[in-house]
Amino acid sequence: MIEFIKKFCAYFATSITFLIGVKAAVGIGFSWNLLIIVTVIFTFACAGIAWAEVHYQIILGSSKLMGGENNGSLSLIIRRSFDRIIFAARDDESIALKANKIVKHELDKRCISYEDYRKWRRLNPMVFTAITDNENQLVGFFDVFPLTEEAAHHLISGKIDEHELSIKAILPHNKNSDAKYIYIASLMLNPKQQVFIRIVAKEVLLLKLAEFLLVNFPPNEERVIFAYAHTKFGDRLLKNTEFRNTALPKQNKQGDPLYELSPNGYRNLAKTYSDLISGERKTKRRYRG
Repeated sequence: MIEFIKKFCAYFATSITFLIGVKAAVGIGFSWNLLIIVTVIFTFACAGIAWAEVHYQIILGSSKLMGGENNGSLSLIIRRSFDRIIFAARDDESIALKANKIVKHELDKRCISYEDYRKWRRLNPMVFTAITDNENQLVGFFDVFPLTEEAAHHLISGKIDEHELSIKAILPHNKNSDAKYIYIASLMLNPKQQVFIRIVAKEVLLLKLAEFLLVNFPPNEERVIFAYAHTKFGDRLLKNTEFRNTALPKQNKQGDPLYELSPNGYRNLAKTYSDLISGERKTKRRYRG
């Protein structure tokens, strides 16, 4: 926000100076009405240019997990933001209820009810993970399902959609280490979160998802991670990582493009994440030193 204000003020001051110069050189007279109209136009134009520049610079500093080109380390703003978030307590029902309402309102009105999902979470608490700041403000969350092989095959082949999954499709918590198919059902920001600007919130949420997967479902010779891209953001995200597009929307009952991460692709993604975190730690040591 500070960078945006600086750029806006610089552009606006330059614009006003230019107008005054033109008026002095050409001798154009400005009525009050015309002056107000010109000022409003320049205000919006300068704000738009400043926002675009700041937005573009943040994207250039984004993590390699998003597929962006950078200098090999997270930008300073991402590093600082990542230090301010934690995994929420899995027994915090107020957060689980809030997340369910967000999904219903922002993504899918037909999504599973809070009461039914609570049964799923009792069977396997890892299916739902929320990310908060240190004051328990919800930043975002993700739903990751370790599926039975039968359910996974039906979902990948397009015979069923997500709404047809039942609690029987979910492996219990004590079977997580044996799970071959991990389905990323959703990755969502809290639209009302004010902890970070939106692009930064997306980055830290993505990094937390990677951390969660690597800790709870680490790569092995058989494990496959897959996801349907429900939104344009999800589609861009999956395209820019190791995920491969294996089915078009018209080829499955879900009606969304399907992406799969092979065991080898998962290992590559794990290495990328490890390199990012290692770079972050080295940077921290330099700052402290």
